[in-house]
Parts: sequence; structure tokens; C-alpha cells
Amino acid sequence: MSTQSLAPSPSAASATARAAGRNTLMMMGFVLLSRILGIVRDLVISRLFGQNDVTDIYTAAFRVPDILALLVAGGTMASVFVPIFAEYWKDDDPEAQRESWHIFSSVITIVSLLAALLVVVMEFLNLPLTRLLNPLMNEASVRETARLSAILLPAQWCFFVGGLIMGTLNARHRFLIPAIGPVVYNGGIILGGLLLHRQMGIASMTVGAVVGAFAGNFLLPLLELLRTGTRYRPIFDIRHPGVRTFGKNMLPALIGLSLSQFIFWITPTFLTNDGSISALRNAYNMTQAPIGIFAQAAAIVLFPTISVLAARKRWEEFRNEVSFGIRRILFLTVPASVLMAVLAQPLFLLYSGDRFGANEVEVAAAALWCYSLATFAWSAQAVLARGFYAMQDTRTPLIITTSMVAVFYGLCYLTIHVFHQDYRGIAAATSLISTLNMAIFLIVLQKKAGGLNLRGMFDSAWRITLAAGLAGAVAYVVSLPVLARLPHNALGGLVTLAVAGGAGLALYIVLCFALRVPELKTIREMFRRKPAKETA
Repeated sequence: MSTQSLAPSPSAASATARAAGRNTLMMMGFVLLSRILGIVRDLVISRLFGQNDVTDIYTAAFRVPDILALLVAGGTMASVFVPIFAEYWKDDDPEAQRESWHIFSSVITIVSLLAALLVVVMEFLNLPLTRLLNPLMNEASVRETARLSAILLPAQWCFFVGGLIMGTLNARHRFLIPAIGPVVYNGGIILGGLLLHRQMGIASMTVGAVVGAFAGNFLLPLLELLRTGTRYRPIFDIRHPGVRTFGKNMLPALIGLSLSQFIFWITPTFLTNDGSISALRNAYNMTQAPIGIFAQAAAIVLFPTISVLAARKRWEEFRNEVSFGIRRILFLTVPASVLMAVLAQPLFLLYSGDRFGANEVEVAAAALWCYSLATFAWSAQAVLARGFYAMQDTRTPLIITTSMVAVFYGLCYLTIHVFHQDYRGIAAATSLISTLNMAIFLIVLQKKAGGLNLRGMFDSAWRITLAAGLAGAVAYVVSLPVLARLPHNALGGLVTLAVAGGAGLALYIVLCFALRVPELKTIREMFRRKPAKETA
């Protein structure tokens, strides 16, 4: 078959771009809702329990479950499975579809059994692992942390199996139910805290997390998969080439996509149980809002497309999709990075309450300032990593991420023990290492893919950065008199964000027009509906 026959017509490509745009817009909407609920979740924790040793224990309780969460971090299950499913699946070939469902049945059966076994084993190892991962905690805090971890561990089974089901739905361009899952999960945590905190204390949040994980990450996707015609059979075919490829790629992929998980394992070993760990958690969760809304949403929609292009060896289209994906994400997340940095204090004034006072606001805002500098880097990495996995290359991200983890540990040691910095130094080291990791991913992927139009990326990047920097400066200047005239509480923070943030965003758009940032046009056209005259 000729290359020309594989290429879509201009009208087909335009329709595909619009469909992808609508799916991305839908994903952004649900991720936005999920991130809003994530902020509400943190607000509930802060209002009910503060930012102290109790919330540090709650944060630490996720470390043992996170050993298993590494397997689904960054959508690892889907990142490995989607390219394999896409390679076999053909919309007009029933035999190919049967083969795809055969692979799915084998993989999900194996993963379900393995995940159940791992959860049981981790329950037995919970207490000694908690001691190992929290060396600066006293014994009473360790035992309380282990108790909460034991509640959380069963949720990991839902993430394992649900991650595969969601990946299969995404591979078939069914994005709605997977987008709802995180909303239900965060909602479960919030309801658990609000309804049960008087009876169970901080443990109420962990109970809510388990219920939310079951309902949102497993039950809803399962019902959608059954509704849309899955052909599951309980089989254990480890000899099938697709199943073997999944197993071979899984271990390198989980390490390659889990830089943030490794970082948050390392961080507590350098900090005491004085509330600073909770401050870093609050700040990091805040940075995840734009990353999830813009980067993860776009990457999830983009991934099945580039997986098919890589499987069909359509490399020119593959390079264009990855390049434009990165540029769109930079257009959206560079201003988010800048605005979060300059408006860190009013952002955390939203958390203000009896247990979250001026000192807690100051500590969390300082951490956010350091973390937010690399929001664009984490965001770009969401697309770059999937570029490797679409090509079924899990080894390269493994090598890069492992190297970055080692460098990060060294930076933390120097920060705390040589330069005698505090939690802010850890946050700054995190931003530095994530930016370096993103740069290496970009350089290596553009070489492996035969070019990603780096000149076009840099041309857009300097314009975007200039516009975002000027907009951030104006937002900061506007925020000072507004905040000075308002009480330093949640309402004052909200008004300051609306006025200063709105001014900054408006200026950013104006400057992007003035600087002729091309992503303005491409994003507008991506979401534009198909003209009526083309629908005949």
C-alpha cells in the first residue's frame, strides 16, 4: 500500500482534529471539575484537621499504598496497554477485534489476580514498611499511619483493574466515563470527611477514598465497558505475543512514568513531622490543577491517536501531532505557572480557617512558589512520555527517570545537609529536576522520532514566556493594593484572585495576539464545529 493511500484527506484530517478538540474540551471540563473537587478536598482536610502532625500522618498513610500506585502512576497501565490494543484493533475487521479482546481478557485476568495478591502481601508488610518509609516519625505516629494505610490498600486493586478498563475505553475513543472516575474519587474523599469525621477522625478521609476508588475507578468504567460490547473471557494466555509485550514493557514503564511518586517517597526522609510535609502536599496538589486540566486531558485524548500512527508507521503525522500537542500545552500551562507563583498567597488564603492561620498560609504559599515554576515542565512531559510509549519504547523513559531520581536525592542531601535549607529547598529541587527531566525527554524523543520541529517550539515558547511573564508582573502589581484593602481570609483571597488573576489572563491573551502566538489560532480551530456545508 502506498504512503499516499494511508494519508487522510484534508477534510478528514480537519474533522479528526475537531473531534479530538471536542474530546479534549470534554476531558478538560471533567478534569477541571475533578481538580476543583481536589482543592475542595484539601480545603475540607485543612478546615477539619489543619496543617499539622495529624495531617502529616494522613499524607504519610499513602506512602505504602503508593508502592502499588507506582503501577498506575501517570496512567502506566493504559500507557502500556493502549498501543498494544491499538496495534491489533481495526474498526472494519472482526477478526482483528476478536484478537484485541483476547489480549484484553488475558491481561485483565492476570492483572486482577496479581493485584489482589499484592494487596494481601502489602497488608502483611504494612507496619514494617511504614517504619522504613517514615524514619523520623515516633512509634505512635508510625502505628497510626499504618492503620490508615491498611484502610487505603484495597483501593489499589480498583486502580489496577480500573486503569486497564479505562485505557481500553480510551483506545476506542470513549473518554466520558474515564473522565468521570477521578471526580467520583475526590467526591468520595470529601463526603467521607464531612459525614464521618466526628466518628472516625482523619480515618474518615481514607474510608471515603476507598469508596470513591471503587465507584469511580472500577464500577463505572466496568459498566461502560459492558454496555459498549466487551468480549471478556476469563483466560490466562501468557504465550500470546501481545500479552508478552505487555508484560515486558510494564516494569520499565512504571518506573519511567513515576518520577513524581519517587520524589514524594524521598522528600519525607529529609523533613520532620512538623507540618512542612502537609504544606508540600497542599502546594503540589495545587500545581496539579493546571497540569491535569490542560496537560493530562490533552495527553489522554492524543495518546490513542499517536499510538495508531506509530503502529501504522505514519511518522510525519506522528511528529506533527506530538509537536503541536506540546506547543498547545505550553500555551496553556506557562501562564498558569507564572500566575500561580505570583498569586500563591491569595490562593492559600482560600484555605484560611481556625486550624489554618496566617503561618500555614505563608508556609504553603512559599512551597507553591517553588513548585509552580515547573508546572509547564510536568505538563509537557505528559505528552513526551506518551510519545515514547506510543512507539512501545519503555526502556528510554526508564533510563532517564532513574537517572533523575538519583540526581534528585543528591540535590535534596545538598539542600538540607550542606546548604541547610528547609522544605522550600526541597520544592525548588523538585522543580529543577522536573524541568531537566522534561528537557532530556524532549531532546531524546525528537531524535528518536526523526524531528519534532524544535525551531517551531522555541519560536512559540519565547513568545508565550514573554507574554506570560508580563502578565504575571501585572497580576502581582494589581494584587498588592487589592489584598492590602481586604481581610486576609478566604473571601479576600477569592476577590484578589478574581481581580488580579483576571487582569493577568486578559493581558496574556492581548499580548499573545500582539506577539502573533500561533497556538491561539490552532486552539480556536481545534474546537470549532464543522461547518454546515461540510456535513452533506
